[in-house]
Amino acid sequence: MPAVLMPIEQGKPIVLDKPIVLVGRHPDCDAVILNSRKISRKHCAVALVNNHFVVRDLGSMNGVWVNGTRVENQAPVNFGDELMIGDVCFLLEADKAAASKLKTAGGKTPFKAQLADAPARKKALVAPPQSELSMEFPVPIGDDDDGFSVPPPSGKAVGMDTDGGDDEFILLKKD
Repeated sequence: MPAVLMPIEQGKPIVLDKPIVLVGRHPDCDAVILNSRKISRKHCAVALVNNHFVVRDLGSMNGVWVNGTRVENQAPVNFGDELMIGDVCFLLEADKAAASKLKTAGGKTPFKAQLADAPARKKALVAPPQSELSMEFPVPIGDDDDGFSVPPPSGKAVGMDTDGGDDEFILLKKD
C-alpha cells in the first residue's frame, strides 16, 4: 500500500514503500532526518500491518506524536493524520504516483476505496508543549551492536585530593 509522509513546513517527503520504514538521524535508517536536533539516531518505525499503518517509538528522547497525542509504544496512523517525529511534522497521504501504477481493472485503487470510506479528519497541526520535549540537544547513547563496554576498574581507590584548587579532583590509587 504506497503512502508518503509529506512534511508540513520543511523537509523531504518520506516514501513508505517498504513494510517497515526506519526513521532517524543514523545513516542506516531508511529515512534520514538531519535538519532537527530533536530526532534520535533510531527514532521510530512506520510499519504496514494488515493494510494499516502503525508507528512505533523506538525509545526516542523527544517522542512521536499522532494528532497531538504522544505515542507511548505504538499507535495506528491513518491517511490525513498528523505525525510529529521529534519536532518535525508530517501528514500521512496516499502516494498518488505509486497508486496510479496499481490501478485495477475496475479503475479504483485500494487507497481510493479506503479514502472514500474514511471520515473527514480534522488536522491537529498542534505542536506538543515545550515541557514535553526533553532537551534541546540529543544525548549520545551507544548502540548495543557498537561493541561499547566499560571495563571494570583496576587497582584500589584510596582517596581523593585536589590539585591545588580549580575544583578539579584527582583519584589516587595504590598499585
